[in-house]
Amino acid sequence: QPARTAPAVNERMKAVLLIGNFSGSLRPLTLSQPLPLLRFCNRSLIFHQLQALKDAGISQVVICHPNKEVPADWTAAIEQLSGELGLKLVCSQETEPAGTAGALKHAEALVTDDGTNDAPFIVVNADVLCSYPLRDLLLAHLKHGREGTLLTTRSEEPSEYGVVVVDERTGGITHFVDRPETFVSDRINCGVYVFSPAIFERIRASSRVSMNELLPAMAKAEQLNSMLLSGYWVKLTSTRSYMGAVASHLEIARYLAPASLAESTADFTVTGNVMVHPSATIGKGCVVGPAVVIGPNCRVAEGVRLESCTLLEGAAVASHAIIRESVLGLGSSIGRWCFVNGSVLGEAVEVCEALLLNGATVLPQKQLERNIRSPEIVI
Repeated sequence: QPARTAPAVNERMKAVLLIGNFSGSLRPLTLSQPLPLLRFCNRSLIFHQLQALKDAGISQVVICHPNKEVPADWTAAIEQLSGELGLKLVCSQETEPAGTAGALKHAEALVTDDGTNDAPFIVVNADVLCSYPLRDLLLAHLKHGREGTLLTTRSEEPSEYGVVVVDERTGGITHFVDRPETFVSDRINCGVYVFSPAIFERIRASSRVSMNELLPAMAKAEQLNSMLLSGYWVKLTSTRSYMGAVASHLEIARYLAPASLAESTADFTVTGNVMVHPSATIGKGCVVGPAVVIGPNCRVAEGVRLESCTLLEGAAVASHAIIRESVLGLGSSIGRWCFVNGSVLGEAVEVCEALLLNGATVLPQKQLERNIRSPEIVI
């Protein structure tokens, strides 16, 4: 929860949402939906990030994205989100790949109102989900007075991300180490920041500049501080990370929004944290949970067992099937008596009756008529 001392957000403060690309690494799910619009706990990913920014008191968000593979319904989706959340959303489309820091530079005029707005601003990466202590991050930034504040978290495998070395006395970041072979630190970059407009002077215009160039330079100049995250954090690098994030998000919902979670009825049993869209139907004798999300217009027949899985919009599961640790794509269907474990199905995949899928990754529009007993990609 935000600290009581967290400041009121100046109405001039804005936020930036950085979208590196629309396809991401969550294929085959993102073959049908762009990453920002992919459903996560029955809302688009971008909705969760924008909601967090709104909860922090932000009313204007600049969305930076590339000009390649822009979805046909992107403008309509942004307008709908703007109306639903009551946020002013403005897109900054790169004409050429600019890198993560270069995308910020490209949006400088929008963020600073052509140089007239000197308020600090929040930056969030679109492929990151966390508990978003944004007011506290802003407070930390205002207290130390440096150009930037970086949200960090502890990782059991820091070498996979690169680490942040922090002066524990001051919170100041001394340097970064990319994929260290020996232990240096267990802190990693969360991809969430507060910056002062002074950072724009550090980014070359009309050139490709990444955060991996900008942040070490700021640390060397003693202009970068950190704040340690105490809640959950996940970078959406794979469908497995997506499923792990669902479990964490539902756990938080248990405490912050318990009304959003389903309970057992006379027809079916819920165990643990489960989210069911009002338009979904669940048959008699089903056991659902834990860590299950059932999306809009999904149909679950009688006697089904669902555990640690997500059913995206329109997915259907026939009677007496078992689905575990899997994601069923838009409009996909599972036949009677199937056992689906550790698998990800793209849009409109049809699995015939009484089949075993173990570790299957299935691209959209496929019909499966055979067992998959070990991890396999079906193209």
